[in-house]
Amino acid sequence: MQVIYPDKKIRLIAIPFLGLIFRHIGEPSPLITLLRSPTYYIDLGVSILVLGLLWQYNRWVFVQLDKQYSWLTKPTERFVLQFFLGIGVSLLLVTMVSFVYNEFIIKPQRTPEFDITILFVTDVPVSFLIFLSIHLLYALLYIRQVYEAKLQALQRIIETSEEKPEPAVRNIMAYQGKALVPVPLQEVAYFYKAKDLTFLRTFAGKDYAMDETLEYFENSLPEKSFFRLNRQMLTHMNAVKKFSSDGTGRLLLHLEPTFKEEVYVSRRRSPEFQAWMREVTV
Repeated sequence: MQVIYPDKKIRLIAIPFLGLIFRHIGEPSPLITLLRSPTYYIDLGVSILVLGLLWQYNRWVFVQLDKQYSWLTKPTERFVLQFFLGIGVSLLLVTMVSFVYNEFIIKPQRTPEFDITILFVTDVPVSFLIFLSIHLLYALLYIRQVYEAKLQALQRIIETSEEKPEPAVRNIMAYQGKALVPVPLQEVAYFYKAKDLTFLRTFAGKDYAMDETLEYFENSLPEKSFFRLNRQMLTHMNAVKKFSSDGTGRLLLHLEPTFKEEVYVSRRRSPEFQAWMREVTV
């Protein structure tokens, strides 16, 4: 299963916060002294930048492993690969960057009392906890989405099992002049409302008037075959030949037989209509 991680806001907040923590762990100087030092702001910027890049790298590792190693089916392989490719590589890079940055780039601006070995005593353990927390976060997001997808699939199965079975033969009683005639349901293309009256149109293009309302047919006809497009129309799936967006979120439909007025699905019901067209078969 390909999981999409909704983590943009989390990263925007967490990366600067963790960068700040990373810079201050093991720092003996008072905050007021640090704020007066230009080196402090350089250190803070480097911490946030490196952490942001490594967070993005670890996220990439997650996405790639999701394609082949599920937490649910291959937990051992996933744990080993994720630990070494994610946390292990990240710790190695943090160690290398800390050494190069503090020993060669920023060393002339450090105080004489500064000792590079202190960084390895603080940076590596703190980095391990940070990246472990990141991996736990993504693991929880993964498990949450997987189980939500399973629950949704189960809900769809339950709803499908509760649907009314479509009868093999069913007639709609409609008026032809003053006489009532039975119109087989399989011949109905759509129902529509005009001047407070309800009509049906068959696939052959014949129109019939009825006493019942659209609401009545919406509640009594099989949901897998008929969909309420809007207040004026209820259509059979086979009458929908194509549809497209009008740029405002509504869907414009082309029906056969054609309807003289514009046929549309509201923006609110567009996702439901597309899911109905995509998933339901008649």
